[in-house]
Amino acid sequence: MKLLTTPLFAFCVGLLPLTANAQDINLLPEGQTLITLSVTERVSVEQDTLIATLRIERQNRNAQTLQREINAAMEVALGESEGVDSVKVSTGYYAVYQTNTAPQGGRPDQIWQGSQAITLEGKDAQSLLALAGEIQGMGFVMNNLSYALSTERADEVRDSLMERAISRARANAERAAQAMGKTEVDIATLDIDAALGYSQPVMLARGMAMDSMEKESPVAEAGESEVSLTVRVQAVAK
Repeated sequence: MKLLTTPLFAFCVGLLPLTANAQDINLLPEGQTLITLSVTERVSVEQDTLIATLRIERQNRNAQTLQREINAAMEVALGESEGVDSVKVSTGYYAVYQTNTAPQGGRPDQIWQGSQAITLEGKDAQSLLALAGEIQGMGFVMNNLSYALSTERADEVRDSLMERAISRARANAERAAQAMGKTEVDIATLDIDAALGYSQPVMLARGMAMDSMEKESPVAEAGESEVSLTVRVQAVAK
């Protein structure tokens, strides 16, 4: 986990943030000054959740036969997934539609085409990739393979960032007060803004070709997501 600390230190003396009442400044006793500042903490965290989406595609001149083929393939894939407790499995978009396969200007040749997706999600990458390889061997094609940062891990990181950000915000307020010859600082308001940064998903190909029917497991490598937290404070210096 790489820690990237980026303080955003900007303070206003005698000025209020847009959300404050402009008359509040007049309520401060003589000799006191309102300080507004913000601090942002950022950290790059290794992604801990692997997500794979595969789909089955079929064509047939009979719509009912086509749907039976798709349903049967999905039942086999779901049955294969039942024994892998570490992987969460869900089914996705299911579509059946008619299309014309005849060349332009030729006699219409209508055929039914359909597909349905299955999504695998889990933190045990080895088990998930092995299962994805088995499903690929059933005729499914890989639609997406990517890593993500779980909500649980992101929340855990934000908690540690919050403590660091508040500590830095108070220290910066005290530094600002000292620069103005003030000796005491009280935090009047505190606003916490947490955000999860985005990084491109990792998709490495081996056994991921669209026409691949092999059981070789696909390969994926975790990337990093940036988690950030900003603390905004109003402090009274006196």
